[in-house]
Amino acid sequence: MPIKERNDFRTRFQKGQSGNPSGRPKGRKDSGLLLRDTLMRKVRIKDNESVREVPKFLAAAEVCLNNAIKGDLKSFAKIMELADKYGLFEQAPIGQEPVTLIRRIIVDPKQPDETKEYAGK
Repeated sequence: MPIKERNDFRTRFQKGQSGNPSGRPKGRKDSGLLLRDTLMRKVRIKDNESVREVPKFLAAAEVCLNNAIKGDLKSFAKIMELADKYGLFEQAPIGQEPVTLIRRIIVDPKQPDETKEYAGK
């Protein structure tokens, strides 16, 4: 029994013709640009007595950090993941020496020139 060649194999791809001749419309943005524009859109945040405008993603990060401080473990894990991703724990802040020694010094308010130093346990 001879093997028949399917008709669609001969006509599926024509030489010199694009697989998507109409392509993406010229004025349309791709999904990445739409997401970036949405995340960079400014929102107003009221802090104490002032109002400031920040990008939405920064506002979301602040909310996540505040929830982590309140004890939300998922928010804490996400903040730690972001900090690790951007290397915030790897570098010491510029212009500051790393902490190598912690001392406890007690100053008597009556005699501020005399200080007592206690070694930690």
